[in-house]
Amino acid sequence: MAGENGGHEKLALDPAVREDASRRLRSIKGHVEGILRMLERDDVYCVDALKQIKAVNGALAKTGDTILRCHLKHHVVTAHERGDDDAIVAELMDVLKYR
Repeated sequence: MAGENGGHEKLALDPAVREDASRRLRSIKGHVEGILRMLERDDVYCVDALKQIKAVNGALAKTGDTILRCHLKHHVVTAHERGDDDAIVAELMDVLKYR
């Protein structure tokens, strides 16, 4: 049975990138909690909430880009050497349809 990473058990996220992404996501979590607190107020202005949501979207996109760059650099460029070109390409196409 394939693991969480689609049968690529030897292909793990670089520890430095994993820590950076974790740090970013903790920050994003705090930002989202701030937006929730903002929305609990009766005087919240729609545009202020939208600006904060846009900031979170940008932070999530940057985090995703960081992880994608790592994947491309460490796993995609070496796929041919491992003999899993087709699997990596299929996996990437699946991931990129959500971007």
